[in-house]
Amino acid sequence: MSVEAMTMVTLSGPERMVNTAVQSLVVDREFHPENAIKILQSVKELVPFDAVNPYSDLLVKSREIVKTLGFELDYRDFTKSAQALGDATDYLNNLFSKVSDMKAERDAKTLLVKNNEVINEQLSHFSTFNVELHDLFTMKYLKFHFGRLPIESFKDCLKIIDERPDVYFLTSGKDDHWAYGAYFALPEAYGKIEAIFLSMGFERIRINVQGSDGDTANEVMKRIEKELTDANERIKVLDEELASIKQTESEKLLLCYSWLKYESDSFDVLTYAGRRHGKFYIIGWIPRKISEAYVKECESLEGFACFLTDPREIKENPPPVKFKKGFLADIYQPFLEMYGLPATGELDPRLFMALSYTAIFGIMFGDVGQGLVLAVVGFLLWKFKKVWLGRIVALCGLSATACGFVYGSVFGNEELLPWGFKVLEDGNTIKILLVAVVLGAGLLMICMIMNIINGIRQNDIKKIFFSPNGVAGFVFYIGIAVAAVLKVVLDINIFTVPFTICVIAIPLLLIFAATPITNLIKGEKEWLPESVGMFFIEGFFEMFETLLAYVSNTVSFLRVGAFAISHAGMMMVVYLLSADPGGGHSIGGLIFGNIFVTGLEAMLVCIQVLRLEYYEMFGRFYEGGGVKFSPKTIDYKAAEQ
Repeated sequence: MSVEAMTMVTLSGPERMVNTAVQSLVVDREFHPENAIKILQSVKELVPFDAVNPYSDLLVKSREIVKTLGFELDYRDFTKSAQALGDATDYLNNLFSKVSDMKAERDAKTLLVKNNEVINEQLSHFSTFNVELHDLFTMKYLKFHFGRLPIESFKDCLKIIDERPDVYFLTSGKDDHWAYGAYFALPEAYGKIEAIFLSMGFERIRINVQGSDGDTANEVMKRIEKELTDANERIKVLDEELASIKQTESEKLLLCYSWLKYESDSFDVLTYAGRRHGKFYIIGWIPRKISEAYVKECESLEGFACFLTDPREIKENPPPVKFKKGFLADIYQPFLEMYGLPATGELDPRLFMALSYTAIFGIMFGDVGQGLVLAVVGFLLWKFKKVWLGRIVALCGLSATACGFVYGSVFGNEELLPWGFKVLEDGNTIKILLVAVVLGAGLLMICMIMNIINGIRQNDIKKIFFSPNGVAGFVFYIGIAVAAVLKVVLDINIFTVPFTICVIAIPLLLIFAATPITNLIKGEKEWLPESVGMFFIEGFFEMFETLLAYVSNTVSFLRVGAFAISHAGMMMVVYLLSADPGGGHSIGGLIFGNIFVTGLEAMLVCIQVLRLEYYEMFGRFYEGGGVKFSPKTIDYKAAEQ
């Protein structure tokens, strides 16, 4: 897999035909627009199009109407019918006014119903007081509050207030959790009484009823019930009218919306364009494979011109990144986008990431049964919920299943399969840790090779030859790795003087002096460092950091073997905790244990492998920082611009 080659294209033509250019050559095409004013800084008198979008307000109105009527935005083919801005304005303004008025009335009626239901609920607990509400609210010599007490503190509260002559409480009703009622207190004692009730958990219920003079609670409730009935009937009528408008106007409304969306998005492209002396200029990127056909199409339009520019001639404006399609590469693309898209000249690392991530996950989580469960869960998440992570989980589950056959483990049981590399038996833990380190060293070497290739593509001499991940670093690292393997496995010592000079000393010296050597090769006059002392001090610490990185990056892959060991250990604990005195195992315990281990380890292994990819591997060859290829494609189902 790789990144598609791009070509910069400059469109120009009569200013009066700029909309034709946008709608014919930019919108819904493989065209990534760039700011023409920025690209053509050297062109004098090039100014932007500064007109106000005449379609944006109407587009907002059309969305509001669709939202009110309760259906989804969608495309309707407007090309077969004539559209005019004036007609669309009249139609939408009239429809918007009509629908908005109905919605406002419905909202008001709905609020009235809600408020009246609250008031009725309040008054229902007050209905046993057969007194006029106005008399209660206007008492001069008593303070009155209606509310509720928690049922568990109700009796204690009664005991306290029974002992006081300045307050009394009238109960109006009870339910499972609350006792409702009102307390009456003398004004001079009100502060103390209120504190007592609040300490007991009293919650005041405010009864706000206008026009209740001379009415009892029951009489007010009857009046409110009538208002509720009338309001609900009106809401029903309004709903029917809105449904009728939806049925009769939906197609015409979507037709109008689609045209406005197309025109508005096309007009917005003008923010990228420039104009000068009666001509427009639009600049952007197109895939190189379509450039010839694109130029012919452009030049077929009268008065238009089209110029192509090679990306190598525009270093300050690198081309956007458009990936070529690939099954595994596409699946892991979201992980790559989290880190960053490839910079100019960099290899597409998606396939490498897909293979390495899937393989490492399987080694760390090797289990036939649990791997199949992950594969099924991941597939279902992707198939029915469209979760992009589901496909990655499914692939990792299949990898874990394959490695489970190698380990001979099925849901942590290592006795069902007669074969397998039993992780916890006969010193196998040391072996799997060594395998993990060897695997890590191999992957780091591949990363160095990819860095060298990137350097060649970018014509970067330092990156190719003298960086810690270039030829010098590769020779040093592979030399140390081979020497270590020969010493440990075959007891052969190749650390001779020639080997030390050629494989260790010279590569490290080249890395140490990478900058001045590179400047010398490029023919720069000032190739020597300004301060020799600072050069050696900085070089010493950088070299120390480089050597430390070689060791830490390699050792970091021990986690691959460590997680494989911890997985086997956790499943051993599950079987021990699920064991029955009779020699069997609790089915419930095994199921719960497998679910717990599968969920926990899948999450941890996913994070740890991603860490290895980002820090240990990508850090050696990949810079990122590319810009995604974003053509101006109109999405008619988008709720917002």
